[in-house]
Amino acid sequence: MGRLRRWVARPDVGTIIVALLAGFAVLLALFPASGVDTQPPVCWSMFFYEVPCSGWVAPLAAVTTAGLVGLALWRVVRQREPAC
Repeated sequence: MGRLRRWVARPDVGTIIVALLAGFAVLLALFPASGVDTQPPVCWSMFFYEVPCSGWVAPLAAVTTAGLVGLALWRVVRQREPAC
């Protein structure tokens, strides 16, 4: 029973915070802040490099990054815990 409990253990608060910060950093890096309506449209991030103008790319990348970082950190922390 202890092994099953360890397998389904929830991530700690630190893991969740780090994953959300990583997702937020990706969102800031990919979010189009300004653009020119040419053919094709050109958009720039707030850090002045070109990013996709599509509105779904930045949030999808942020959610994916947060999920992957959270899963990776959760696995690392779970492996370091002593067995029950």
